[in-house]
Amino acid sequence: MKRGARVCASPAGTGGELSNARAALTRWLLEGPAQLTSGPHAGAVAGMLEADGRAAYAYPEITGYYLQWLAWRAAIGDVVPPLARRAAAAQGWIAAWLASRDPPPTRIPLVESDTDWRNDAVFFFDVAMVLRGVGSAARHALIIPDPVVVAGLSRELARMVGSDGAYVACVPRAGTPPLPDRWSTRRGGFLAKAAAGVITAARVLPGIPGAVVAAADATFRASIEAALEAPHDEAHPLLYTFEGVLGLPRHPRFPSALPAIAAQFDALVGEVRATGWISESRTEPARGPQRLDVAAQAVRIGRLLAVHLRPRSSDRVALAQLQRQLVESVGSGGAIPFAIDQRPPRANVWAAMFADQALGMHGALSWPALRDPLLV
Repeated sequence: MKRGARVCASPAGTGGELSNARAALTRWLLEGPAQLTSGPHAGAVAGMLEADGRAAYAYPEITGYYLQWLAWRAAIGDVVPPLARRAAAAQGWIAAWLASRDPPPTRIPLVESDTDWRNDAVFFFDVAMVLRGVGSAARHALIIPDPVVVAGLSRELARMVGSDGAYVACVPRAGTPPLPDRWSTRRGGFLAKAAAGVITAARVLPGIPGAVVAAADATFRASIEAALEAPHDEAHPLLYTFEGVLGLPRHPRFPSALPAIAAQFDALVGEVRATGWISESRTEPARGPQRLDVAAQAVRIGRLLAVHLRPRSSDRVALAQLQRQLVESVGSGGAIPFAIDQRPPRANVWAAMFADQALGMHGALSWPALRDPLLV
């Protein structure tokens, strides 16, 4: 398909198509299999679903994302009680997850699968996303924060403060093999999103130690410096960097960082006109799938930058093209796969939340972009 031609015919997937895609995504996330409703992991949110619809694994990070998404839905005017029931179930599972193991696992397999190396470490990013979700759900009156949950998450975060006072990317478990050398296992700009999550949560949750918050601020500042000096090659963590900066519009570093990340973003989306998508790697553009979570991340960043930088001359055609990809990729039941070219397609929960938010930002007057955009 010549994506450019489709974009000219319908620039942004607006009107009924966009509304139908959003409604289907929201319905799938609230009423479908994304959140487990029975069994020992009731309340947990899955990361990926198998082709047959079964949840592949329960994912604490994505459960934190789900709480953030529920808070965003409340912020833009959804009826609160159904959201609150989902949020309460998620917080209940987080309490059980924290008590299940010391330290708690990164992913919990729900079907037979190979050993996941991610369970050989505890990740600052993952724990921060859980804390952020609890804080946002509490701020939007979806839950009463559980002090045991807040204390448990704060304890895990305190374990990951490095000797320089900032967070390390992860802490390996004792007796495990060396971790792969990946962007997620080393410091970098992407940790700005995690640090911003701790800072925003601390504004509303009582009981978070000052040292935990101070380490988050140190990490946020260091991550911005890393982003300016050595931005990520991979699109996914690079967009996490932008999300972290834009998630703290009141931070003292925001005004000076904004032009730089806008320039990096424009360079990233510049390839969309030529190729039709954002490559997973900028140095190896043929590598990796056509990821829909990345497309949704880019649309969200484009919307936010247009709010903060006016007039904005970013590539509207490229963003419209990415939005069209999202609209066309939502199935009739509301699920969206991890990537356009995934075979067989497997429903991806975080991609669904990213896409719902990306499409929901289109013309949303109540979207709190200038305060806390509640980016999932």
